[in-house]
Amino acid sequence: MSILKVNTIQDKGGNTIISSDGSGNLTQSFAANTPSFLAYLSSNQVFSSGAATKIQLDTVSWDSDSGFDNTTNYRYTIPSGKAGKYIFNLSGRTDLAIDTFSYAFIKKNGLSVERSYQGTVKPNATGSSYMVSSAMVDMSAGDYVELYMYQNSGSDQLAYADYCSLSGFRIIGA
Repeated sequence: MSILKVNTIQDKGGNTIISSDGSGNLTQSFAANTPSFLAYLSSNQVFSSGAATKIQLDTVSWDSDSGFDNTTNYRYTIPSGKAGKYIFNLSGRTDLAIDTFSYAFIKKNGLSVERSYQGTVKPNATGSSYMVSSAMVDMSAGDYVELYMYQNSGSDQLAYADYCSLSGFRIIGA
C-alpha cells in the first residue's frame, strides 16, 4: 500500500487544480458550477400592456465571474472561456385584471428561450400572477440572457420588486 502526501496538485501550466490545507479540507477548481449569478428587481417597475418589456434587474446577490450588467443592459453575458450548458431560472410577479394573461420569459441574444405563463384570471376576479420557470440553454462566450415580462390587461401594470429575478449557473460535465 502506498500513500501520496501533497498540499497542491497543479496542471502543466502551473495552475492549482486541487489543494489541501493539511486538515482534510480540500479546495478544487475543476468541478465548480461556475459561473453562477442571481440578480433581482429591487423596486417595482411599470410595464405596458401588449408589449414585451425587459425587467431592469438592478441588484446582484452574487456573480462569481462578473458577467451581470445591473446598470445599463440588465443582462448576464457569458464570460470568455465559460461556454457550455447553463441552467437559468426566472421568476416574476404582477397583478392580472379580469380576462387577461401574463408571462415572464428569458431571451438569449434577443430571442425567446423559455416562457412561464399565468393563464386567464376568472371573469369576475382579479389576482396576482406568479411566474417561475427554468431552462437549460447552450451558451457561447459573449452570448447573453435577459428577463422579460408581458401582459395584456389593457393598462400599465407593475413588475413587483423582490419577486422578479434571474439566476443561472454552468453545468459541469455536460
